[in-house]
Amino acid sequence: MDDDQLLLARSLGASIRSARNAADITLTGLAEKTELSQPFLSQIENGHTTPSVLNLHRIAKALGTTAHDLLERGSRLPTRVVRATESRSYNLSPSSVMRFCVAGTRLMDCNEVTAEPNSRADAATTHEGEEFVYVVEGEVRLTIDGSDYTLGPGDTAYYAATTPHQWSNDTDQRARFLFVGTPPSF
Repeated sequence: MDDDQLLLARSLGASIRSARNAADITLTGLAEKTELSQPFLSQIENGHTTPSVLNLHRIAKALGTTAHDLLERGSRLPTRVVRATESRSYNLSPSSVMRFCVAGTRLMDCNEVTAEPNSRADAATTHEGEEFVYVVEGEVRLTIDGSDYTLGPGDTAYYAATTPHQWSNDTDQRARFLFVGTPPSF
């Protein structure tokens, strides 16, 4: 964990512990309510790990609050702005580029892909977490667990990232789309 991640883990853990104590719920009781293990919840409260967005929502619901409130209570993170002209990028292939839209500590990643005509991801991929796709321009075909979905501007898709997924631009026009995922791949 880098310093920013450690700061987030510690502040969120302290926030969850404080909310749990205020609700007069034991760690074992929270484990029962969330169906998460007591050792995992202890690691979260002690700042050794951060929960996924889904698990954070489960914890918040069990404590009678919201994930946003828990993050706000523990938030010491500065606002980070990434200028389009200053952001880092990565060539996915000779015909597609991924731009990193966020930097520093975060609970999710957001990347913008610019895909030239007739380009695609090299292979289907899987990873932990969840993923959201938003098409800004052009047309993108997502293949998710063997099923194809064609998305145009403004269309979205949301799926478990543990499901095999791959994108393609099968048109003769450039496509641009956002991938937002949790947890981030630091």
